[in-house]
Amino acid sequence: MLVVFFSFSLSSPAQTDLSEYTYVLIPQQFEFQKGKDQYQINTLLRHLFNKAGFNAIYDEELKDLPRCNGLFLDLDDDSNFLNTTIQILLKDCNNNIVYRSPPGRSKEKDYKKSYHEAIRMSFEIIGIMGVNQVDLESFRESIEKRDAAVASAQTRVVKEESMSKNSIKSKSLEAYEFNGEKLYLESNNNDFVIYKLEKNNQDYVEYGKLIETSRPGIYLFTKDGKSLLANFDAEDNLLIDGVDNQGNPIQNKYQKVKDN
Repeated sequence: MLVVFFSFSLSSPAQTDLSEYTYVLIPQQFEFQKGKDQYQINTLLRHLFNKAGFNAIYDEELKDLPRCNGLFLDLDDDSNFLNTTIQILLKDCNNNIVYRSPPGRSKEKDYKKSYHEAIRMSFEIIGIMGVNQVDLESFRESIEKRDAAVASAQTRVVKEESMSKNSIKSKSLEAYEFNGEKLYLESNNNDFVIYKLEKNNQDYVEYGKLIETSRPGIYLFTKDGKSLLANFDAEDNLLIDGVDNQGNPIQNKYQKVKDN
């Protein structure tokens, strides 16, 4: 009994509580195997872990379970032609070893019997740890409810943002038109926010801004990180400076739409 306790202390100095994890993922093939479940090693391990209070699952059963809630099984195979030597490794989602079992050894000549004997010997301490992981189906249901709540909250935010954006329509916007292009101005203290209608002609999107300068009646029209001078004429039309195709300075006159 003292030998068993001493072996456990050496193999797991931190004595990690494996019950805090939700499941252990059993690979269907280890690196030393030549095919899936060769010698029924993987089937045996799943049986042993389930019997010992773990939720032992294969890759295809992982689905949407959070990876960092699980343990990941690996085997350290140090076998040679004289005997089979196996250690069981349990790793976290960051590939850190949280538990290493004492080695299990077998001198059986038959490969299947030899691996099974070594694995069962290596598993002995795990089997008496008293691990009791949560009910997996209940945990899956809680994850599904959480994801549904998150999705609902995200949908609500999108709807609220859409309502906020569309609520601009209810405000008093002044419309200006130039060469078939319409701009909609919303007063923002001494400045203006400029909107355009999206192609679906339903939602307003921010296009640019008119920022008041120190010169009375003169604004900076800012768009995409660029700035141009702008002002309103006597008839309240919007004049924005620009250049023609030859690089000559011009003023683009956005005619105020009387009935918006």
